[in-house]
Amino acid sequence: MKWIKRKTIVMLVVILVPLALLAACSGSADGEDSGENVLEIVYRTPDEQATNWLESVKKEFEKKHKDVSVKLSTITGSEGNYPSKKVLMMKSEETAPDIIQEDSYQVKADAEAGYLQPISDRVNKWNDWNKFYDSVKSGVTGSDGKIYGVPFSTDVRGLWYNKKVFEKVGIPTPWKPESWEDVINAAKKLKGEVEVPFWLNSGKAMGEATTMQSFLMLLTGTGSKLYHEDSGKWVIESDGFVDSLQFFDTIYEEDLGPSLSWGITGQAGTKIAQQLMPKGEVGIALDGNWMSGNWVEDGAVPWPEWSETYGFTAMPTQNGQEPGKTTVSGGWTLAIPAKADKKDLAWKFIKLATSKENLRYGTQLTPRKDIAKLDEYLKITYQDKMTDLLEYTHFRPSYSTYPTISTNIQAAVEAVTTDSMTPEEAMERFAKDVKRDAGSENVTKE
Repeated sequence: MKWIKRKTIVMLVVILVPLALLAACSGSADGEDSGENVLEIVYRTPDEQATNWLESVKKEFEKKHKDVSVKLSTITGSEGNYPSKKVLMMKSEETAPDIIQEDSYQVKADAEAGYLQPISDRVNKWNDWNKFYDSVKSGVTGSDGKIYGVPFSTDVRGLWYNKKVFEKVGIPTPWKPESWEDVINAAKKLKGEVEVPFWLNSGKAMGEATTMQSFLMLLTGTGSKLYHEDSGKWVIESDGFVDSLQFFDTIYEEDLGPSLSWGITGQAGTKIAQQLMPKGEVGIALDGNWMSGNWVEDGAVPWPEWSETYGFTAMPTQNGQEPGKTTVSGGWTLAIPAKADKKDLAWKFIKLATSKENLRYGTQLTPRKDIAKLDEYLKITYQDKMTDLLEYTHFRPSYSTYPTISTNIQAAVEAVTTDSMTPEEAMERFAKDVKRDAGSENVTKE
């Protein structure tokens, strides 16, 4: 009997500890923890802007729905570990919140896994849905064609360029390169004038930034694809793939990039944005619209005069072919977990939070066309240029296999960057790795 009692206790501990861990992931900002009319929203912190926004909407929502208490819960973590903690909560009816903050990058995979509730029937009856950019809507569309979230922010990537150094070497500004050749030729002219003529994420340590902000920014400008939606197959060999790797090869062969001693480390991006760019030591940087967030008054390195030094322009397609420019977008959304208790209330909160009156943006880009026309929004430096790029944007093929494919891309890029492989050899290794990881029946060539 004593053995049975001990076993029972052990089993109870095994069952209760994971639930306790789930509860520990989440910290209530306000609201009661129990009761039928508690609407729970889970989002990632630290994010002061999101907290202020949701707190404001919470007050308005509770005023309109006096029998409802909105509970704001947080998961503290990076973009890397937030997804696993979030999924752990959504798996159980006991812990699933009513609304979850979803990275658009994970919408397809989470929808395929059954964690998210489709909301196509709701958005199609919502007049405001027509006010969202169609390109951004594609980022919340599952592989089944259904909508699984409402975007509350988005982003783009492009070329930041040093206007002062451009003027010094005789490159006219505002700069509007029409091809990769124009970009590389400009970087060559900057050599010797700045520490880093051309910056782009190029290492495995940078993770998804190397894939999204560098490789895909190149590949989408070639006409080649990484994934074929019609056949559901990953492209393991294409002219565009090898040409994109060749771009990296040229940058480093011509000594236009950063020193490899630090340029492919996980801290390289921070060094570029917070040290070298404020010193004017970067000629051109292929990076995101959020870079200026480092330099605003409450940023990491306040720099009021930053716009006097750096301009922003679109990344051109490889040879200037239509549509002439390209970008890649991500962004955050509000979604309803499939196991949420209060789906109707959740939808009402999402509509209120993402309305024209309530949706905030800071240095992020808005997914709403009507907000993008506001004078207040357009006053933000380069915000109009960046928002206009949404017309040309692409989203990652974020299926469940994508994270592994992305890791393989990062390995190929680093191999070329460090000159351990030619672009052709790196693509060949990529092809073998993807066949292994995705299955030979799920790959194709262009």
